[in-house]
Amino acid sequence: MASQDGGDRADFGCVACCAEDAAVAQAHHRSPDGVRPERMIRDDSHFIVSVQRCGLCSQAFVSVFTEYIDWVASQDAQYRTVLPITDAEADDLMAGRLSPHRAGALGHGRRHLQSDWPSDAEEPSVYWDSGVFEVREGH
Repeated sequence: MASQDGGDRADFGCVACCAEDAAVAQAHHRSPDGVRPERMIRDDSHFIVSVQRCGLCSQAFVSVFTEYIDWVASQDAQYRTVLPITDAEADDLMAGRLSPHRAGALGHGRRHLQSDWPSDAEEPSVYWDSGVFEVREGH
């Protein structure tokens, strides 16, 4: 089971959902038996926030997806951040006590899985990042 103290620790999750190789972790997050949605927090066409759980270790994650429409070339930029969170943080998000716009503040001191696909890129870059991340709605 993952650490639940919310501190500056890297021991969230298991070797599948928090694999050292970001591409391996992303593959697990996308697999049908990997990380599953638990509750949708926001589901707009260009801004999606959900709480998810690993099917192997029950680690909770907040997933933030943002898309920006490219009105010129129709190559919409897409960004996804997946951050491991404590059960208490998951409860706060699901109960509305924590705004999805504040989810990035949970990332202080924690690594998060990042997928960036700007309009001019052939494919997304997937990597682990750390620190606070900005949560903005797409358009």
